[in-house]
Amino acid sequence: MFKNTIQKFSKPMDRFKIHYSKTNQLSLKTLEESFKPTHEDARYEYNPFHISNLQNYNPVHAEFFELNEKNRDRIAFNHRFHIKDLTTVIDSQNKSETNKPIFIKYSPLLDPLRFMIGKYVLSDPKTRTLPSGENSNATIAKLASYHNSSYVDNFFCYLNSQMLYSHRVANCLDYYGSFLGVQQKYKMNIVDDLEYVSSSSFFKENLGKHFAVNHERHSNNYKNFGSRGHKLKLNISSNVLDIDAVALDEELLVESVGSNEELGELVYEQTKKTSTSSSGSSHSSNNSEVNYSSEEDDNDGEESWSTESDDDSFDSDEPADEDDEYVSAYINDFPIQMICLEKCDGTLDELFMKNQINEANGSAILMQIIMTLLLFQRAFRFTHNDLHTNNIMFVNTDEEFIFYKFENQVYKVPTYGKIFKIIDFGRAIYRFEGRIFCSDSFATGGDAATQYNCEPFLNENKPRLEPNYSFDLSRLGTSIYDFVIDDDDENILDDFQKTIKRWCSDDNGKNVLYKKNGEDRYPNFKLYKMISRTVHKHTPENQLKFKYFNQYRTKSTSKKIIDLDSIPVYA
Repeated sequence: MFKNTIQKFSKPMDRFKIHYSKTNQLSLKTLEESFKPTHEDARYEYNPFHISNLQNYNPVHAEFFELNEKNRDRIAFNHRFHIKDLTTVIDSQNKSETNKPIFIKYSPLLDPLRFMIGKYVLSDPKTRTLPSGENSNATIAKLASYHNSSYVDNFFCYLNSQMLYSHRVANCLDYYGSFLGVQQKYKMNIVDDLEYVSSSSFFKENLGKHFAVNHERHSNNYKNFGSRGHKLKLNISSNVLDIDAVALDEELLVESVGSNEELGELVYEQTKKTSTSSSGSSHSSNNSEVNYSSEEDDNDGEESWSTESDDDSFDSDEPADEDDEYVSAYINDFPIQMICLEKCDGTLDELFMKNQINEANGSAILMQIIMTLLLFQRAFRFTHNDLHTNNIMFVNTDEEFIFYKFENQVYKVPTYGKIFKIIDFGRAIYRFEGRIFCSDSFATGGDAATQYNCEPFLNENKPRLEPNYSFDLSRLGTSIYDFVIDDDDENILDDFQKTIKRWCSDDNGKNVLYKKNGEDRYPNFKLYKMISRTVHKHTPENQLKFKYFNQYRTKSTSKKIIDLDSIPVYA
């Protein structure tokens, strides 16, 4: 894909090398004491730092280091900063302490939804036994595999930090370490999965035993679920109630309808469509208008597919109890990985929700994302595979511009006060030093099974389908589409809107999100499969041919330039 012209344009940078650094185990006591539970957390005795069997080792270590009984749990990767507590890191170069706000991601090592519907043998001690590297048979295969989505996520976060410090890539995340453990109670939001898990007899039988759900506000949700295809009859009371109808003043109604005009002009106002594919989480339906001759009977994992919900546990910035968008599940004794990262200032989604995106800054924001993907693809043969507006975050900056160099062309991109960073690599596929790191989401039975067909989960009885470098921008476009495009004015789109519409078009120019009547073209996970198969024109590199992005070409330069031409290929 990429032209072999690096030597011509720039002197290659030195390659960063992966090695281990000796580290002490994290002390949880201070973290436990610093946690401030919500009323709900206190009720369920939840403290995220109540973790047993905490360890440094994870299976990715064994791919790079010679381990023995003495060093197995005393080493970490050679990232620059290591967590001490929620506001302090230790600089590995001089052992000094620095104040940095830290975000801790409690990444599940098992699939929490499958756990709650009985897909794991909970009576088997192996289900909760962490990998040690000594005996892979002592735990279940998912926990021992370095393709576990949590390990894949964590290792790419580490690679981000190496790019940040070795190659000065400001768009990369900082990383402060990771630890495995068994969390006394793992907490997650299941608002989008409530109907799915509640249709399981295992869930109903074990609710209150192996897991609990905050049903004080949502208890009615459990009474009439039944299966997805056969709902239970509604329990309708025969009691007769007298209800008074209140007459509304017609003038008040008219005034209310017109009141929105006083809010001022919106930059891009999110339109309301019937889609469940573009932005909100939802489960897939098997009722698709698309038939796959070779995949029709596959178990796609569609029943448990969520496109935008966060599989990972809540952090310290969780929403208040009153937020109806959250239904908390607390799972007892659950294996997790603590991934410690820099704390960002917000998400791209929030900027759209606050109407802070326009044609000018929209171009600059997308340009940062394009160049980041271009770098990742070139260096690691990377695909994110679930890039949406909540998986792009920003940190505030005083730098007015960010400079990139690609194929001997410099681009000067205004920051508008924000540096954007891609997060959440739990469905990523990439390569490092000849090894494939592929999320087990793509394994048989995984929630993204059949999106691709390639190593290490290749089904030789079906056509090969490699990771698609156009997938990420197209997927991102589908998450932005409803924020910026109204069906009624597609003929008067600005350049930002035209770009998003283009990213949502397949190779034949057909909109992958919607039919002309506004209905979903490919419901839920079928959208992912069809983007993988029918969209090939939206690679990051191709975007630089469009005026909307090549407007940033410049002959000026900067000492802080991100020189993609000189960054080594690590794949």
